[in-house]
Amino acid sequence: MKKRIFIFFVLLPFLFLISAGIVCAADAQAEAMAPDLEVRSVVQSVDVYAYPGEGEKAKQIHGKMLSKARERILVGAKKYLDSRTKIAGINLEYKIIKNKTGHFVTVLSVGNYDIDDKGRYHTRMQGEVKYRLEGLTYGNDRLRAVLMKAAAPLTVEVWTDKREYREGEHVKIFFRGNRDFYGKIVKVGVKGKVLQLLPNNYRQISFFKRGKTYTIPDEGDRFNLEVRSPFGEERIIVYASGLPLSLRNMKTVAGGLYTYRGKETSLGKSVRKSISIPENGTAEFCESVWKIKKVF
Repeated sequence: MKKRIFIFFVLLPFLFLISAGIVCAADAQAEAMAPDLEVRSVVQSVDVYAYPGEGEKAKQIHGKMLSKARERILVGAKKYLDSRTKIAGINLEYKIIKNKTGHFVTVLSVGNYDIDDKGRYHTRMQGEVKYRLEGLTYGNDRLRAVLMKAAAPLTVEVWTDKREYREGEHVKIFFRGNRDFYGKIVKVGVKGKVLQLLPNNYRQISFFKRGKTYTIPDEGDRFNLEVRSPFGEERIIVYASGLPLSLRNMKTVAGGLYTYRGKETSLGKSVRKSISIPENGTAEFCESVWKIKKVF
């Protein structure tokens, strides 16, 4: 009989104690429900050029290019969202959200400032525009049904077989998208440590088909999620995009899983920054969060 790894929720660097064992867990799927939190955005890559003005210093030129790039990304995001929020006669309303610094565009990366053969400064910026769908509330079944249509903005639902778990019980995670997507599924522990559940060393799946419900753990995984201390709230997060994702700064641990070696606050930006967007291309991004409670 194939051996599996138990992942216990205990106070360790990555909040799990891993040991060998065999578990007979129920495979019944709970009914899908709206995530506790959805963070939606459009990520774009733009190339910008600028001729140096008379007496302009490099710093001034770079600032001008960044402003130009932000403007192009914001205009492009609005145009893209306008095309994605008209679904079979239903117009979804959206609102673009400012970031913590008061900008509508968050800069994810900026390339080197090169000078081309025409004497222009050139750089490539990758930036993100976050937005919120208006009227999207927990339990709004009609709107959720619309969002699961392929024509809607990228939407990924994530849920578990129940909300509250007691010591010794096993957690089952389910997720599905309204379109084909690339994704990463992580668990953020009570103390804020991050464990990547999928893809892992034994189940290297990162591309998911539209409408299909996926399960963690599932065939090919060598771990199970058994509840242990510390108790409190934990979060399951699905990062999804229409283009492939990569993520650096990961460390392999028992069970073929990965821990993120940076701070949790930098994880989301790191994932978004990793999207492989072609020149002047666009990618949708959806971050779906589901909360569970571990009790003694």
